[in-house]
Amino acid sequence: MAESDSDLELVMALRGGDEAALSALMDIYQQRIFSFIYRHIFHETDARELTQEVFVRLYFHISKFKPDAKFSTWLYQIALNLCRDHLKSRAARQRAVTESLFPTDSADARPAREFAIETGTPADQLLLKEQMEELERGMTALPLDLRTALVLAVIEQRSHQECAELLQTTPKTIETRVYRARKHLLEWLTKAGLALV
Repeated sequence: MAESDSDLELVMALRGGDEAALSALMDIYQQRIFSFIYRHIFHETDARELTQEVFVRLYFHISKFKPDAKFSTWLYQIALNLCRDHLKSRAARQRAVTESLFPTDSADARPAREFAIETGTPADQLLLKEQMEELERGMTALPLDLRTALVLAVIEQRSHQECAELLQTTPKTIETRVYRARKHLLEWLTKAGLALV
């Protein structure tokens, strides 16, 4: 995703005290940040709260942003740090995953990418539902570094270079993490008897 000149203009306006710039940045990034967070913690209510916290931190720490840096990377790092803190918390470790891979309360709350199925028979739909539920469980079982690389590179379709910048590592490390994450998920689904063909 290329950095937009308008993003930098909005950031500088916000630094100058223009609160309308915060609303404009939220319009651009709120849904993307929510989807990113949700795919890490798989709990819709908490993801919404953490998304709001990202923008609270953006507002109060905008003076720390360096204009020569990439704004979207800086914003995603805030979100990632909040995800890490959340997942380390005792409440998050004790909470059972009870919601589906994608939020379903409203159409506009759903992440942009969804899984499609070629045939629409009830048996196929049931199998897909079981696979998605098991995939969600498998993703929550992944170490955070593998899950983050998978979400960024595969689900959000960012380049390995972009992922590396965001996670402060190398593209080769991202490649390795994505490979390991896919391997773990395939083993998880195979063990559950639901391997994706």
